Amino acid sequence: MKAKNTTLQDPAEKDPKDVLEELVGVFATKGWLNQTIRIKHRDRRYRIYCSEKEFFAYRINDNCGVSPGFPGWLVCIVTGDHIIDDAKMCAFPSAEPSTREWVRCIAEGDFEFI
Repeated sequence: MKAKNTTLQDPAEKDPKDVLEELVGVFATKGWLNQTIRIKHRDRRYRIYCSEKEFFAYRINDNCGVSPGFPGWLVCIVTGDHIIDDAKMCAFPSAEPSTREWVRCIAEGDFEFI
């Protein structure tokens, strides 16, 4: 699913509240606010969710042999007070999208529904 190109400011340069408002605006425009959506982005599966209080991206574990207690992990959380993405939570270079990439991906429709 691809949409038109938009100019987005780097979330690292913005207040967490402003980033959340931007995400809320995108989700509301698309009719997805307060809904969990399953997507595929960069050949990885995610659950994403946005409400007026929070956004999160949850990586779905593709390894079928793992215990049911390990279905995936959070890779990005945005609230009015905090922005935390995998790059900030991990001591190693992250292969997960940054907060800036999540904003761009969702706004531009650079993913497919699963």
